[in-house]
Amino acid sequence: MRNINLIIVAIGLLLASCKSAKNNYATTTECIFNLRAGMTLEDVSKTLKSEPTDVYSNIVENQKVIIYKYRKNYQQVPTKKQDAEYLRGGKSVYKDEANLYIVLDSKTNKMLYFITDSGRKAGKSELNHALRVKLKN
Repeated sequence: MRNINLIIVAIGLLLASCKSAKNNYATTTECIFNLRAGMTLEDVSKTLKSEPTDVYSNIVENQKVIIYKYRKNYQQVPTKKQDAEYLRGGKSVYKDEANLYIVLDSKTNKMLYFITDSGRKAGKSELNHALRVKLKN
């Protein structure tokens, strides 16, 4: 009987520790705003509170591209509430996972810049628009 109680306590402690474990595979947009050029990979991971999901190397330009996952912050507001004050203070939720690309100098291992999936899409259309304007001139 004593062994059974000991096993039950051990299982309870194990489940309690699992509940407090953090899932750090994805960062948030709030953490991305704290990134600065010149940070090391270790500094970037600490700032993002996350670990990279993939690494690529660009040998020609001596750069490494480190990929992190991030989630966008949204405000969850129940549709049944009609109070205007409540609409400004709904619960924050994170969804819509996307990629964050950190570009590091291969020699110094310092961050040069970063870009997100959204930035890449917007950049393509801006670049195409700039090229069209240049061709018309």
